[in-house]
Amino acid sequence: MDNESGSRLFGFVGAGATFGQLFGSLFATGMAWLGPYLLLFAALMMEFAAQSSKMINKDLSNSSEGLRPLRKTEEVDPQDEINEVDVHDHKESLPTASKSMVDSATPRFWALLDGFWLIWLSNYLLCVSLFLWLSAVTSSFFYFQKVTVIASTVITPTGRRRLFAQINSFIAVFILAGQLTLTGRILTVAGITAALCAAPLTALLNSVAIAVSPTYVAVAISETVRKVVTYVVTRPGRELLFTVVSQDEKYKAKVCIDVLVQRFGDATAAGMYKLLHTTLDGKITHISLYALPVCILWVITGLHLGRRQTQLAKSQNVTSS
Repeated sequence: MDNESGSRLFGFVGAGATFGQLFGSLFATGMAWLGPYLLLFAALMMEFAAQSSKMINKDLSNSSEGLRPLRKTEEVDPQDEINEVDVHDHKESLPTASKSMVDSATPRFWALLDGFWLIWLSNYLLCVSLFLWLSAVTSSFFYFQKVTVIASTVITPTGRRRLFAQINSFIAVFILAGQLTLTGRILTVAGITAALCAAPLTALLNSVAIAVSPTYVAVAISETVRKVVTYVVTRPGRELLFTVVSQDEKYKAKVCIDVLVQRFGDATAAGMYKLLHTTLDGKITHISLYALPVCILWVITGLHLGRRQTQLAKSQNVTSS
């Protein structure tokens, strides 16, 4: 998959998730009075998603079986047919325990270790991990800021839930419009380097804006701009980072990054924010300034990664041609 076709695909796939976010936010806005019982609705939607994934796997297996008879129409050597029958009979004669051992997948724990080892051996994947770790740190840091500002502005729990839902609805509308109309075009014109640096630069400006005006209006505007840039521009560019690595690195290393690296970023942001909030007596203006060095390092990492991905993509195109 090249950068142009990949960027178009990611835009439409991301739009599906954004539509779900918009629906959930609008529902929460109108039903904020339910309080904790809103979690029951969320649990129902998660169960529906789980059942949908089973249907997807079932359809994939059926489609794979449906493709098998097509091979019968091709010219096949008679000796190959005999060999195929012999192999099939041999597999049928295997004990049940042996077949289960052959078909068993690698345990998730070992898959994570394999992914970690692949990341450690690759400078490119180490930079990708650093980029996504900084992304998780910054995102969680801004989330805690948003919670702190809104909690100090809106008194009632119902009002806070409604305000959170309204902000998310407002954000989802712009993200959905951008993913359907701009994602593919921006990545094609601006390139992956600009896409990767867009979110860090926006986060840098947001830190300054919240430091100057720590109000819920400034938080809502900053959060809207940051998430629109992230999901419309940077997120598709981030996925393109894995199009220039091997299949083994793509799946094993990406799982490790999604599970370990980004969750470690969330934990880092939580500890950092708690320390700063306690040390600085909860002054949002001063807390925001401490996010500036993280954003600057994030920008530098994005510049390096964008150039490196472009080089690897060009070398792969030359090799394939």
